[in-house]
Amino acid sequence: MQHQVLPLSLRMTAFLLSGISKPFPVLTARLFYRLYCTPPARKLRSTHTQLRDSASISQTTVSSYAFDNTPLPITLYRWGTSGKKILLLHGWGGSPFHFKQLIHSLVSSGYEVISYDAPAHGLSGGQRTNLVQWMHVLEQVIRQEGPLDAIIGHSLGGLNAALTLARKEVQVPRLIMLSASLSAPVFFQETFRLFNIHPVVMPPLLQLIRHKLKEDLGELDLHRYIDQIKANEIFIAYDTADELVDVHEIDGFLQQYPAIQSLRITGEGHFRIMRQAPVIGGILQFLNGG
Repeated sequence: MQHQVLPLSLRMTAFLLSGISKPFPVLTARLFYRLYCTPPARKLRSTHTQLRDSASISQTTVSSYAFDNTPLPITLYRWGTSGKKILLLHGWGGSPFHFKQLIHSLVSSGYEVISYDAPAHGLSGGQRTNLVQWMHVLEQVIRQEGPLDAIIGHSLGGLNAALTLARKEVQVPRLIMLSASLSAPVFFQETFRLFNIHPVVMPPLLQLIRHKLKEDLGELDLHRYIDQIKANEIFIAYDTADELVDVHEIDGFLQQYPAIQSLRITGEGHFRIMRQAPVIGGILQFLNGG
């Protein structure tokens, strides 16, 4: 993982968790779990609200988890009308409107673009969420909105898409991952390192995840499922200037799976990759069979 400078609020949180991690591992695990189930609130820019206002907005209701039928309202957005549908998935703390340039390009190329606010994001329901819930929600949206021509996921949205297509009984012709995370366990380990949290916290954290989500953290790792992703073709685009995703990990991953098409750029980093011209061009070429 490349060097990261944490914002002040996270530095203060890291200081607290680091200080109590060794003497109070169970408490630290609970606080850490709560922190990483609570996405950051982000204010929309005027260009984002304009894109929102140009969308056809609807709401659907899904179940919260495979083990919990509590209704969860999800807000969907559509641009364009076509028999060729593409589903966009934003990342943690993100928004469908961060795909602005890509949405315009896809609609101009004859696609209908569908996206939604993930749980606890935007206008969708919930105050806290996690990757396990994201997978369950995505499975339901695919069943409701399919058949799809492709899914495009950014960051955690990319990992969500790949794991859902591998572990659930849904499929799509093409999967596109932009600056995608590859492993939830690696993410947690790296955060422990950044926050200087004592390793004694990890066992109670894993137990808490098992109890709350009925899932083992180790199962949320794309390396375990690459041959099981139910997509005919996969395209990965990533940026050497990315400070949140380990470029060397993606390089190694692609060397193991040469059938995956890829685009490696040096651009503006993790959050702006979807608006880079080479990336948009590469996506359109991939969708058109190039």
